[in-house]
Amino acid sequence: MRPQAQCALLLTAMLASAGARCQVFRVQGGTSTMLNAQGGSVEFKAPKYAGSVNLGYFDGHLRYGAENRYQFQRFTLLTGDETVPYVLPTDVFDASHYFSVRGIGLSHKDAVLNYYAFAGTTSTWLGTGIFNAATSDDPVGMLFYERKISDHFKFFSRNILSRRQSLLQGLEYRPNKAVRASAIGGVGSNQKYFAAALDAETQKLIFRTSYVVTGKSFQRISLATPLSSEVDKGNAQLLYKPWEGVSFTAGHQNLLEPVTLGGTMQRASVNQLSADFRLGKFYFGTGQFSSTSSGLGTQGTNMYAGTRLGRVLEVNENWFRSRSDAGPSTTMLSGTIRENLSSRLSLLQLISRTAGQTTVSFGGDFTSNRLMLQADYQNVYLPFRPDHPFEQALALNAAVRVTGPLQVTAASNVDPTGHVRYTFGLSTYLYRVNGMISTSRSDSFSIAKFVVQGTVKDDHGDPVEGAALRIGKETVYSDSTGVFLVRMGKHGPFALAVVPDEFTANGVYEAVSAPATVRAEADEAAANVEVVIRRVPPDRLKSVAAKK
Repeated sequence: MRPQAQCALLLTAMLASAGARCQVFRVQGGTSTMLNAQGGSVEFKAPKYAGSVNLGYFDGHLRYGAENRYQFQRFTLLTGDETVPYVLPTDVFDASHYFSVRGIGLSHKDAVLNYYAFAGTTSTWLGTGIFNAATSDDPVGMLFYERKISDHFKFFSRNILSRRQSLLQGLEYRPNKAVRASAIGGVGSNQKYFAAALDAETQKLIFRTSYVVTGKSFQRISLATPLSSEVDKGNAQLLYKPWEGVSFTAGHQNLLEPVTLGGTMQRASVNQLSADFRLGKFYFGTGQFSSTSSGLGTQGTNMYAGTRLGRVLEVNENWFRSRSDAGPSTTMLSGTIRENLSSRLSLLQLISRTAGQTTVSFGGDFTSNRLMLQADYQNVYLPFRPDHPFEQALALNAAVRVTGPLQVTAASNVDPTGHVRYTFGLSTYLYRVNGMISTSRSDSFSIAKFVVQGTVKDDHGDPVEGAALRIGKETVYSDSTGVFLVRMGKHGPFALAVVPDEFTANGVYEAVSAPATVRAEADEAAANVEVVIRRVPPDRLKSVAAKK
């Protein structure tokens, strides 16, 4: 597609959105050292359409993007940029693959049939978390198709026609909710491709395995996708929980991953064997790792122990030792002390010693109506850095609500080379009042201006991801930090209920404490609601099932 045609297409998307009524805008901007990017975006929403306009600098070059979605009946029409999930039924280890395009698309989804058709160009997606842009590459036609054949079988088809063709057909077999088997084969980027996978999950056991056969130059995604890995050849992972508070993990994975943005794919294999125990307020465990990358082997050992002293104090210690073919072994010893002073405030002290040097660091977390701040430390294993695979890095997450919906955010990430990268952002909502009220019910639209927010923790004080809460008629899920947020059209009060049957987290949970009702308030006045849950012990699972 020529540059003139690209500009015309993106301009059409922007003009279509500008002429519509009843809009709500979200404006955000910032900078990221992770991707060397600065810029911003404007997102808009109305009853039957949504989209965005993006502009910024990526690696020193000005980039732009725009998209517009329009819904009619059971179809969705898209113009502009699109990031399409490129998921195969055999993706039991990683389902975060995407394919970026620029053009015009149409999608349809119901209980039996799901398809997505697109015509335009492939594109190199420049998603930064601050703004999304793209650069056009090759002409492309695409058809993704799924059809439910029976209660147990589903047919998958992934077809991409471009300078490099991908024609992949597969089946998924799900005899029950606990077991899923799948296979897919064909041509991927003009290279042979076959994959088979098995995924089984029960209350005590999680088992995943896959085997992938590819051509030498196979690439599922033919564009620069930052730091996205692929599994290769044989892979297996087993998690066994024989009793409450006891778990064993074993795994073997072959990985392909670009260590630098846009770089060539590098191979690594990783083996893991670990055991974790929790006895009352005391917990301990150990892990053994071995990896091979760039012809070098590495072995790593981790041991940890910790305990809770009352409701306020928690102490733990970690010992790491690694040995590489590239040099001598290294040892790191670290200890942390955390004081949980209240539901809103905790303090953290970290003492670590390695190579004869001792360092002291401080952190903690604080949550209020206007501020959320988390400064913690994480230990990560980096198979693509065999000379020093263990890294202890600052994990920073912060959000400041300046006024109304205006919010400033910051976060840190560790890349595959062990470097800490940062992302900073700014976002707010703007309202186009003209046309927000209409005599036609189908044309009226407004954003809910009141918020119910809070955190979900287990009975040990740890955040729970994927907990489902029903607030009024809305269902909301907690994120990786246990935080949930839902917007309501009025103050309430609203009934709050924990919904264990809809949890996405593994295991069976029950509520320990949660308010029966909550009230929604404006952004700057919204209080933090605290919900506490606990995992149901195995010996009680039968009685819980009987009650249902």
